[in-house]
Amino acid sequence: MKRIVYSGGSVVTGDRVADAVLEYASELARQESSDTLQIPSVTDAGTAGHTQLLLGPASQFIVEEVETSVDDPTDADLVERIREKTAHLQAPKPVASTDLTDYPDIDDTTEVPDPPLADA
Repeated sequence: MKRIVYSGGSVVTGDRVADAVLEYASELARQESSDTLQIPSVTDAGTAGHTQLLLGPASQFIVEEVETSVDDPTDADLVERIREKTAHLQAPKPVASTDLTDYPDIDDTTEVPDPPLADA
């Protein structure tokens, strides 16, 4: 499990959840945007709970490994939703065409017509 430490305290959650939150918070900061997330957590008493986080450009986190005797709180659907939100914020990645007819043959000479003369 991992503990997310922030200015007001900390929250213990599952590894995959913490990693996804950290990546999302980083991308939100790059975009100068914010969002709230409700994540599964482990309370100080060792019981399962939920924590709501506000993520934004000023968010500063430290994520550290922790050992507990409690099962790792995980939510695969939540992790997937966070990763999708992160992907929507990121710039699209260019993809090269596999169709080589899209590109001109660099060995062919190209005729360039003379520009029209201006009326004098």
